[in-house]
Amino acid sequence: MSLAYWNGRIVPAREVVLTPDDGGFLFGDGLFETLLVEQGRPLDVSGHLDRLFAGLDRIKLDIPESREVLEGTVAEVAAEAPRPHARLRITLTQGAGGQPTRLVIASPYTPPTAEQYRDGVTAHLFPQYRIDSGGPLAGLKSLCYQACRLALHRAEALGAYEALLLNERGHLVEGSRSNLALVFPDGIVTPPRAEGCLPGTVRRRLLEIRAVSEHTLHPEDLATASGVLLLNSLIGVLPVSVVNGREVPVGPHAARLRALYRQAVGAPPPSSAPRLY
Repeated sequence: MSLAYWNGRIVPAREVVLTPDDGGFLFGDGLFETLLVEQGRPLDVSGHLDRLFAGLDRIKLDIPESREVLEGTVAEVAAEAPRPHARLRITLTQGAGGQPTRLVIASPYTPPTAEQYRDGVTAHLFPQYRIDSGGPLAGLKSLCYQACRLALHRAEALGAYEALLLNERGHLVEGSRSNLALVFPDGIVTPPRAEGCLPGTVRRRLLEIRAVSEHTLHPEDLATASGVLLLNSLIGVLPVSVVNGREVPVGPHAARLRALYRQAVGAPPPSSAPRLY
């Protein structure tokens, strides 16, 4: 049975109850983090907690738990998470009556297939879904996630895996649920945070080891890049083979970056994680 951390207690997941006046439920007032768990081990907890606590400071949400307590809670819930892979989510909201809601819960997760990692997935660019790079939610893992969900639903209706998004200046920013990187002869680049992208944990680790660099990207760059890559904590690094019906080369870059990321966070290499990568 999966366990959950709910407002200070470890309980069976089925006992979690959301109150109808919770600010997260009513207004999307809160933040979340999603971690990959492999065989009961959560990946890059420190990276996720760095982003989470920075976000809590921005939205002025105080929780009773210290970072150390929350880190231990993540480990405890992950240890009882479904095997071999699970999606662990931390959700923190303004709650009700001045009491914030804190929930850490895990659910089964099926990674992309070996074929998708080898051959790539499809993506669709939706210019109408714009990210406000100067808005109050820019860079936050916010519960106010509806625009990205709408874009993803549109992409999936077209048979695509991911929706690609622009900002108000028409620059490439990210995917609806992933960061974006493009491959060029002189290196692999990802949009800078000033464009409004979420500071993803995979993106962060690859920047730290200088496997990618930041540079402003435009929609036309999708046609000239020799590779398009999606980055997030669940998929690692996933290549794109088709954008808006146009084929994109799939080279060795995704596999190389995936291995570098896993090494950076102390995870076993892809070869020792069957069916994951």
